[in-house]
Amino acid sequence: MVVAKMSEGQDTIVGMMKVCPMHEGAFDCNPFCRICEGEQEYEYTGFLPCNRFGHCGNNVEEDIWHEELGFCVDCSNLYFDQQLDPFTLERLENA
Repeated sequence: MVVAKMSEGQDTIVGMMKVCPMHEGAFDCNPFCRICEGEQEYEYTGFLPCNRFGHCGNNVEEDIWHEELGFCVDCSNLYFDQQLDPFTLERLENA
């Protein structure tokens, strides 16, 4: 959080904005982005949603999110153990 001086004697707490890591300022975002919702920036909280949308729902610490290619640790293990369909990210039945 950042304290901004709005006027004399009046401080306001403002959230810190960061560039969306899904697009990194490339202006190719759309309203369906789960992080910035098409705004190119998002309010930094230290957590980002797991990319396995609809299956997981976990929020992940931002440094882990970058290390695990946007997945939480559990979904990352499933993905790299080839237990997830690479296109739909649904769990494979034979895995």
